[in-house]
This record gives sequence, C-alpha cells and structure tokens, in this order.
Amino acid sequence: MLSRRRDAEARERLAIVKRGQILGFGALFLTLATIVTLAAIGQPWVAGIVATAGLAVIVAIFVTGDYQPAPVHIPEVAPRRPVRLPQEEVPGAPPPPDAAIEL
Repeated sequence: MLSRRRDAEARERLAIVKRGQILGFGALFLTLATIVTLAAIGQPWVAGIVATAGLAVIVAIFVTGDYQPAPVHIPEVAPRRPVRLPQEEVPGAPPPPDAAIEL
C-alpha cells in the first residue's frame, strides 16, 4: 500500500517536472522569436533588453526547477466549544427587546 502511494507521488512529481520543462521551452521559444522580430524591425536596444531579461529568467527557472520546499506542518485545531450562558434572570434587569409585554 505504501509502495503504491510512493509510486503515485513519484509519477505526479515527474509529470509536474515534465510540464514545467515543456512550458519553459515554450517560453524560451517565444522569447527568442520576440528578440529576432524586434531586431528585424530595427529595434536592437529593445531586443537586447528583452534578451537579457527574458533569457535570465528562463535560465533561473531551469536552474531552480528541482527546488522542493520543505513540507509545511499545519496544526490541528480543536473545534470551539459553544459558550453556555446563564439561564436565570437577573433581578431588576430590563426585559429583552423581543419579549412579549404582559399587562
């Protein structure tokens, strides 16, 4: 039972990593296409800025792709107990606003 659970978790992690790699490759391709287009229309400065920022981000994503944060422990909270109010009347207290008026 435990082995199946570990296998399922490993497959899920692999699927996430593969998806991240595919999306990263797509972002890289889109960035390169943008750079080439900007350079072709005569905007080399803008192409250089996009290249520097875009490629730095893509490299950072690929380098940190194996990052796994530490598991977070969320403590169990005991359910709140209802507050019990006293059931006796206090002498001299005014009647509640929704109480019927007796004459």
